[in-house]
Amino acid sequence: MVFILTLFAVVSCSSKPRELVLYTSVDEPYARPIVDQFTHDTGIAVKLVTDTEATKSVGLAERLRAEKQRPRCDVFWGNEIFNTVLLADEGLLAPYDSPSAKDIRRLFRDKQNRWTAIGIRARVIALSDQINTIHIHPELLARHMSDLTAPMFKGQVAIARPTAGTTGGQVAALYALWGEQQADAYFHALHDNGIVVLGGNSEVANQVAIGNILIGVTDNDDAANTRVNGRGIHSVLPDQKPDEIGTLAVPTTVSLVQRDDLDPRAKQLVDYLLSAAIEQKLIDVKFAGWSVRAPETSFHAMNIDYAEVAKIMPQAIPRATAILEGH
Repeated sequence: MVFILTLFAVVSCSSKPRELVLYTSVDEPYARPIVDQFTHDTGIAVKLVTDTEATKSVGLAERLRAEKQRPRCDVFWGNEIFNTVLLADEGLLAPYDSPSAKDIRRLFRDKQNRWTAIGIRARVIALSDQINTIHIHPELLARHMSDLTAPMFKGQVAIARPTAGTTGGQVAALYALWGEQQADAYFHALHDNGIVVLGGNSEVANQVAIGNILIGVTDNDDAANTRVNGRGIHSVLPDQKPDEIGTLAVPTTVSLVQRDDLDPRAKQLVDYLLSAAIEQKLIDVKFAGWSVRAPETSFHAMNIDYAEVAKIMPQAIPRATAILEGH
């Protein structure tokens, strides 16, 4: 009798569904409530695996590559698009045409349905309140990325190291738009002007808020949500005139991970993350600034091919990093 009860207990435990695994480079304070709500609504347990600020998106992408033969992840939610494109091209992401994506613009959906975008962020120039002490109105100096090379701001501009996060996509986009010679010249000009290279976008925003740095290149969410000692920062979208290059639009992306033992519940999680309600939550908490469902992006975005930028990113990132750091 004891043997039968023990056997029943073992069978019962083994039949319990495993928890889904979600890898995400979206900041945990934004991702955790969404995942918890999914579990509350569906009863499906999800293990949330996040990334560090210094290795945003890149760290989890490398983890997926390392686990290719024995995937541990079910769904990948990237905080940018370029590493997702590379993962898809490497066969690490599975096609899935989510019903939640039907009203998402074609630009933000992979042609093979290996990824779908949700919630757009943008690269911004963040300005410290201290900038007023040098008697120049912010509107006169922060409308172009080229302004960051002005001698008056020598040693007063910061950017995150391009090897992680959205900065890598931005430098690759500039190489795609300008070509190697012009992009190299720009990054040399930034280096010669004493640009400060920091560990991540949030650190850039914090240093601007503190007043240690006057100007920082970061993401709209880092600028919007940074307050230090009661002082915030304000930001502008650079290069917004019709004849200018615009700024980089960076959507997050949701994908199924390619695995032989695909759990059908993973599709439920993808559907949930791609829903209009979740996108609106991301906008409400000021993580995303714009919707992939809008007929057009309401700011002047760089006219780039995300796949083309992703392709040159592995070469562009170390090249720009070496120039910025003076190697």
